[in-house]
Parts: sequence; C-alpha cells; structure tokens
Amino acid sequence: MHFNLVVIGSGLSSLSFIDSYLEKNKKIDVISPEFKKKEKIYKSENSHLFTDKDLPPQMKSSENKIKDFFLRNNFIVSKNANIMGSLEFGGLSNYWGLQIDQNIFSDIKCLSKKNNLKLQQSFLEIANKIKFLGKFKIKGQEYLNDFLVDKSFLNLLKKKEINNLKITKPILAISGEKSKKEKNIDLNSIKESTNKINAKNYYRKFLKNKKINFHNYVVKKIFLEKKKIGIICEDVNNKKKTFYAKKIVFGCGTLVTTKLIIDFLNIKKEVKIKEHPRLISMFVSRYKIKNYLNFMPSQMQIRDDSKDKSFLVDFRPGNKSIIDTATKIYKFLFPFKPLLNLFRNHMIFSNILLDSKYSNIFMKLKNNSNVSIYSKGKDSYAIFKNVHKKIFKFLCNEKLIYPIYKNFLSNHGSAYHYFGTVPISKNKSKMSVNDFCQLKNYKNIFIIDGSVFDFKINKYPLGLIMANARRIAKEIKK
Repeated sequence: MHFNLVVIGSGLSSLSFIDSYLEKNKKIDVISPEFKKKEKIYKSENSHLFTDKDLPPQMKSSENKIKDFFLRNNFIVSKNANIMGSLEFGGLSNYWGLQIDQNIFSDIKCLSKKNNLKLQQSFLEIANKIKFLGKFKIKGQEYLNDFLVDKSFLNLLKKKEINNLKITKPILAISGEKSKKEKNIDLNSIKESTNKINAKNYYRKFLKNKKINFHNYVVKKIFLEKKKIGIICEDVNNKKKTFYAKKIVFGCGTLVTTKLIIDFLNIKKEVKIKEHPRLISMFVSRYKIKNYLNFMPSQMQIRDDSKDKSFLVDFRPGNKSIIDTATKIYKFLFPFKPLLNLFRNHMIFSNILLDSKYSNIFMKLKNNSNVSIYSKGKDSYAIFKNVHKKIFKFLCNEKLIYPIYKNFLSNHGSAYHYFGTVPISKNKSKMSVNDFCQLKNYKNIFIIDGSVFDFKINKYPLGLIMANARRIAKEIKK
C-alpha cells in the first residue's frame, strides 16, 4: 500500500497535527495500534519488571497494556529503570490533570523568531478551539476562560511571589464553557469522562466525522527505497506488512520515535532520554477542601525558574483516584481505605518536578532492532530533599498545612513526560531536526512529538507539543 503522507501514532500530538492537516486536505492515513482487550497478551522474561508500582493512576487495572506497549515495540527495560506511561492509542499521553505550564514559551527559543510566533499563534488557536481552562497573555491578546480554586489556595495565589518563588495557576487541558451566570468555572462541575482532553475525547469531539484511515499495526522499522520510505509493520498476530509513503510524520511519543530513528540511522551510542524527575508528597491541610471529582487536577503551582535550579511543585486536593491507587500499591493501607476517603478532603498531594538536566534514562540500540532502556544509578534525592524542605517550610509558614508530610519517591522515568532526544538544532548531529521538524538530511521525515524539545522550564509541555504539531501541519499543507 502506498501513501502520500502517513502519520505514525494517534496520541494528542498526532491528533492535533491531523486536525490541522485536514482543514485543507480530504483524508489522511494513520498507523497506530488500538490495544484492544482481545489482543494477544505478550509474555517475556522481563514481564516481572512491571508491577502495580509502575502504573499511573488511570491505568491501575491495565497492567498488561503497559507490558504490551514495551514488548511489542522491542523495548528491553532494565531493573533500575521502571518506565511509567499513560498509554492510549500507542502514544504516551499525560495523565488525568492534563496540566499545561503557565511558562508556555520559555523553551522554544531554539526556533527562529518567525516560527516562534507561528507556534504561539497555533497555541492560541488550540486554546480557543478546545476552550482550555485558565488564563494567559500572548502577542498582546489575553486568553481568559478561568476556573475557581479552593479558597485555601486562592489566598496564596493572591501573593503571586514570596522569597523568589512564583505562585501561579496552571492552564488545564480540560474543555469548559461558562454559563451566563458564571464569572469563573467551578472545577467540581466538570464532567470528568468527557471534558478532559485526552486522545479519546479529542478524537470524539473534533475528528470523529473526518476521513481518517486507521491501520491497526505496530511500526517495527523504517527504511529508504528510492524516493519513498518503507514502513515495516506488525499486527496483533505477528503478521508483517510493509507500507510505503512519500512523507512520514512521527507522533508516536518520544520512546517509540527515538527507537525507530536510532534504528533507521544506525546510531550505536546511547541516547539520553530527557524527563523531569519527580517526587510525590502528601501534606495535611488545615482546611477542608471542596472536592467532588474522582481526580481533581492541580489548582496551584509554586516554581523557581532560575537556570541553575529550576523546579515546579503543583498541588491538588486528595481524591478518590489517589486513595484507590495508594491502597492498591501499599496493601497495608487497604483496611484504612474508608478512613482515608473520609479524611481525603484534608489531604494535599504535590509533584515536585526537577529540571531536565537531572534526567537519568538512556536508550541504546541492540541487535535485531531491539533497544535497551536503562538508568545509571544516579540519585536525585538530595536535590528533592532541599526543594521539599523549602516548600514544606513555606506552606507551614503560610499556615496552609499542619507540620506533617509523607514522601513517595518514584522510580526513574516516572514523570510521564519523555522528550528531547531529537532536538530542534542547527548543529550537524544526525539526531536532530530543523525549524520545520524535518530530520537532518531527510526532508520527507517529520517529528512532531516531544522528541524535538528540551523542556527545561516548561514542566507540563502538553500544550506546547500540540501547538507545534499544529504548526508543522500548516507548513506541510503548503
């Protein structure tokens, strides 16, 4: 089968690209596994590496789906790098909360001024289309579709900055429209199943009636044949099929994209996978926080954007999903589950996310197109402790919490966001792309997922990735 253009993957970066591309084109082809329950469950000697502790909250009942993703894509994960990921349609999507960083454009200086402005415009278009919750200013325009936060967080947000720490609200990739009576949207009124912008809801809301031909395969390898790109695929029954395309667009998430590119370019040296190392903390609020959702998104961020010690801490109320996950992972808590649920409105959970320079995951090509993913034993806990101490003292001084906390140190790779392996760059590296996200020396290969950016300041890059995918689609349409 031959295509003019084909997209690999169907996560939010791919769907954002497809949405823009189809504004001027009649149809598009997408290669992406659906991961249906009837699919074969893959077994491997490595399967013991994936436990309940490796599952993000919304995947807690789908362990086999996690295993299937790594095994079908020829990933060998070492014991010291238990990668976590929210897997939908073959890509790595953000977890429920779907935050977008307020510092949207801090990490796109790698682009020319002209393309930087185009990306900003694309972000504004997406925000208006989806109706993101939050507010921001861009190119002299103010986007305002704000949401209410609990009064305990609101008191801190009014201060905006204390001791060089910035206090901000996130933007939420949750669709919401105000009624005529509302000044700001109450998060507790949001319908969780339909308003969160994951791949499933984006497709249902914007793409369901468009002509998209989905081909249910895992891509195993790409190669050049004359002026076309060959795409070797495998279905659920291990049957192989080869497609050909004039142009190929990678939106399958950093891990899969990087694996296919290093195999295609025959890169023998290890490639560093960028991420934001994460520490989860639980604090006890002095105030009861109103929360009726199964998973309440973050309501406040505290951040330090200085280059030598960049970090972000977000805060969300305790909720049913977090309690369910905690009692599944820590079985000794299960008898106390009713009590924890009774007490959850006095819980505040946070993620501390560090600068990408502390990343500690690597990928290396092995034989037969397999890749190994591993870490090197580097420990960031001392840095986490310093940040946590600063934040804990701050919250206590502001009388938001009691002097009680519990930390949960995640495994390497547990921050959900992987990026920066094939960066936008003007250097001569084969593992890089130009301003239009074309692979170096291959103008018919485009990369539109997180692989092309290093998010140093931007700790929740979903919006930026979607906007960049939309920008590239416009360029390809010309």
